[in-house]
Amino acid sequence: MFHKTLLGATIGDVITSVIATASEAGINVFDYFTTLQREKEQGKAHPEDYLPWNYLANSSIT
Repeated sequence: MFHKTLLGATIGDVITSVIATASEAGINVFDYFTTLQREKEQGKAHPEDYLPWNYLANSSIT
């Protein structure tokens, strides 16, 4: 994948890594990203609950 800037490449790397991690954890990636967007304030307050490996275990999210 090609990016215009180093920042764009860095952001692309982070997103790709999160997608791969969520997929390995057995999470529907589309639903995961949708939840992150819908619950962004809670995610800022408690980011550990929204990590891919904690996402399914957190009953208040799913």
